[in-house]
Amino acid sequence: MITRRNLIWLIPLTLFLSYPLWRPSAAAFFEPRGGYDPSFANRKLDTQNFDLEKVRITQSENGRTTLEIVADRAYTGKKKDEYQLDEVDAIVIGQNGEQTFITARHGILDKPESVLTLIDEVVIMKPTAKFELYTDLLIYNDASKIAHSPGKTQIIGEKIEITGNTLIFNTETEAYDLSGRVRCKLANFSAPPSSVPAPPTQ
Repeated sequence: MITRRNLIWLIPLTLFLSYPLWRPSAAAFFEPRGGYDPSFANRKLDTQNFDLEKVRITQSENGRTTLEIVADRAYTGKKKDEYQLDEVDAIVIGQNGEQTFITARHGILDKPESVLTLIDEVVIMKPTAKFELYTDLLIYNDASKIAHSPGKTQIIGEKIEITGNTLIFNTETEAYDLSGRVRCKLANFSAPPSSVPAPPTQ
């Protein structure tokens, strides 16, 4: 006769002996659903990669905005904290609030170094100085307020046009140094009369 005590021991024994029969069903029941990928836990999300449209970037110094950049597109650069820009409009803001406007087809912003590199069809407009500057490569350092163009540069102002191969421009003082086969053309310019008397005619 099977007593209640023997029945208690018989149930675990029956489960153990029948384990090969019910094991596949139990394994299928406890298998994770939803296509779980075990390698997902070891992956690190790359939060540095981005591609944005219609962006605005500002650089500040002592709570004052010194550089404002608007671009049609901004995306991850080749280095960390480097932004690639397309169709760039930048405003350099001086200590007294004076503004220098810069446009370019492409740009690269190194935010930690405060360096903005502008490429292709670069135009600088300084309303207070009444001139425009044209080049294909401009490197602007917002910390030093110095813009450097290592290539062919053209400056057009009121009744004057200057071309050269290298430009250094200080956006604060408006002083510039243009070198490398500099040519200057003045509008409505006539040579002053010579102080040397003409030789007598025979």
